[in-house]
Parts: sequence; C-alpha cells; structure tokens
Amino acid sequence: MLSKPKKMSRETFTKKERITKRADFIKRRAGDRVVHTSTYQFVFKPSPLGYSRLGIVVTKRDGNAVFRNRVKRVLREAFRKNKSIIQPPRDVIAIRKHRPTQPTFRDAELSLITAVKQFSSAQPDKGTDSSV
Repeated sequence: MLSKPKKMSRETFTKKERITKRADFIKRRAGDRVVHTSTYQFVFKPSPLGYSRLGIVVTKRDGNAVFRNRVKRVLREAFRKNKSIIQPPRDVIAIRKHRPTQPTFRDAELSLITAVKQFSSAQPDKGTDSSV
C-alpha cells in the first residue's frame, strides 16, 4: 500500500495575496520599514491579515507596457517562491527604480531575499529592552 505524500507548502500567488487598493499603497505609518536594493525599493508594512501580500509599482517612465509587465511578472514569481521567508507576515510594496536593464527572475529573487534579510535583521527582538 502506498503512503500518502507529505503535504508540501503551496507555492501559489492568489488574488487575496495582491495589494490592489490605492489606499493600501499610499498609507504610510510609523511601523513601515523601507529597504533599498540596487533595482528595487521595498516597503514592508504590518499586515492586518494573517498572511503576506505583494504590491508592485512600475511607472511609464521605466519602459513600455511589455517591459512593465515583465517586471511585474518576475516580481510576482519571486514573491510566490519566497513568501514563506517573510516572517512575521507583512504587506510588501516593491517599487522599481529606474534602470534600463531587462528584469530577470534571478535579480528579482535576489533583491527580494536581500530585502527580507535586511528587514528581519533590523527588527528589534521583542524580548530585549532597547532603553538600557
């Protein structure tokens, strides 16, 4: 008799994991953290939900529609593959810096992982007292 395979984490990018409302993009709070990489600026916001979401900002200044859609596609894929490393769950807004280079999945994934690591290392531990 065959045993059931172990349940793997789902690497999906559902509609509920997208930030779509303008208000979610423009609200800035004291708890927001900004991390810069060579190609992107990532804004980490506390998530009101129990899971991470992604919002992407690419302007017409960055390129034509084909270029902008590729940027969004590679960022969504990088987020989909690595969303489990964002702890605690956060809303992530990725803003493309004006770069003439063609976006690649490897660059987007490296930028996202680097930003998450910088964000995680910059967070104070809840168990320590920083006023001493």
